[in-house]
Amino acid sequence: MVFIIVVFVDYIPWTVNLHDCIVAEMEKHMTQICRVLGDNVKALRLAHGLSQEELAFQAELDRTYISQIERGVSNPSVLVILKISLVLKVEFAELFIKHT
Repeated sequence: MVFIIVVFVDYIPWTVNLHDCIVAEMEKHMTQICRVLGDNVKALRLAHGLSQEELAFQAELDRTYISQIERGVSNPSVLVILKISLVLKVEFAELFIKHT
């Protein structure tokens, strides 16, 4: 005698979207990078004795945009970061180095 056992298994789809996890992790890193950038821009601006308005004028940017960068809430383009680095007389990469 042969017994056949049939088991029905419901398909349970992947409950975590891998793409969303990757994007969330990237956003976390970008937030940290923007904060480091902002802290460095502010420290260098103050070291040069510049106000946000003076830095913005020399870099041909808006003062409110400088404020957003310094607070780490903006994700500036490469061109904007280059303009700021030229005004602050530092290498582009220097703005991304975390100082303790």
